[in-house]
Amino acid sequence: MTRLFTDRYGLNLLLTVLFILGIGASLYFIYSLPTGLQLSDGYQPEFVPVYLVTGCTFLLGLLSLIWALRYKKEVLVFRDKIIDTAQAEKEAAEQAGRTTISLDGVKTALTQPDEKESFQDALQSICKQLEAGQGALYKTDTTGEKRMATLYCGYALNMGESNVISFEFGEGLVGQVAATGQALYIDDVPDGYITVLSGLGSSSPSYMLLIPIKNKEQVSGVLEIASFTNTTEDQRKFVEEAAHLIGEKLSPKGGQQV
Repeated sequence: MTRLFTDRYGLNLLLTVLFILGIGASLYFIYSLPTGLQLSDGYQPEFVPVYLVTGCTFLLGLLSLIWALRYKKEVLVFRDKIIDTAQAEKEAAEQAGRTTISLDGVKTALTQPDEKESFQDALQSICKQLEAGQGALYKTDTTGEKRMATLYCGYALNMGESNVISFEFGEGLVGQVAATGQALYIDDVPDGYITVLSGLGSSSPSYMLLIPIKNKEQVSGVLEIASFTNTTEDQRKFVEEAAHLIGEKLSPKGGQQV
């Protein structure tokens, strides 16, 4: 019984049936009214307007109910189609993300004899497949008593090769990932935090992904990716696997034991 009241469509259908039965009962009693009044002439002409008005009213009410039920059903079907379409588009996007990214380019890049060139090409392969705005690879080392993560190579960075960027362990996002050995994903980067320059102007990515690069459980570097679009779970897994491949070749120099 409770289920009937929670099913609005079923409840409306029941009310429609009761309305139709009510119409039949009303017509019967109106039809029997002259007999009940014991009128000798049978059906008087005065009753004709009553029959017509009552019949038209019932007919309009019935048509309204039928139309309301039909429209409600169409709305439910339309809503279900929208939900199905949205789900299909989401699954298609995830499937596209799975089929368009591959570690083959990263593996090929890492076979080059020149270390920096191989890491540069590997980073470029990662960023291009993710359509990222910027990318950076940091190496960890120890300077005196300080453990540092220093920029080793980059992708689409708006700075010269002679610039040296370093973060002490725990300093900034890169230093935090280097110190903890834990990945970090930010989906609301403040406007202007990172700027990507091109011939068409400048813009700021909204998403950042930082993955620790490990070698034998030591953090030997940090991989930083800045993107204009949200990265899927499959894309993040791809970056983690790429960082693992880079870590096998990138030797730690005083990295953090995790």
